[in-house]
Amino acid sequence: MRILVMLNPTNRYGTKTAYTELRKFLLSDGYLKTQPDVFMRVEDTKKSCLKHKNRIKSYLPPTGEVRMLILTERQFEGCILCQEKPDLQEKLVGAKDLVTL
Repeated sequence: MRILVMLNPTNRYGTKTAYTELRKFLLSDGYLKTQPDVFMRVEDTKKSCLKHKNRIKSYLPPTGEVRMLILTERQFEGCILCQEKPDLQEKLVGAKDLVTL
């Protein structure tokens, strides 16, 4: 299973520091940054996904939106990448493979 966390910060006072703390927490907790405000984590069970969902709730900023989406591996396989030219990594590894360094 995969957890996708999508952030939508606002420009209100105090929001920047709250979202910075949330981003730092996500990266230190093992989430991969897939886009500027989208993070992903791979989990084994639904129970562990719910545990991480509750941990994120404790870091919620006062304004803006934080959306969490839990996907099975089969649902995630349905994701496609649409771009004009493939990146170097996609030429070397392939579009379907996830590489972590």
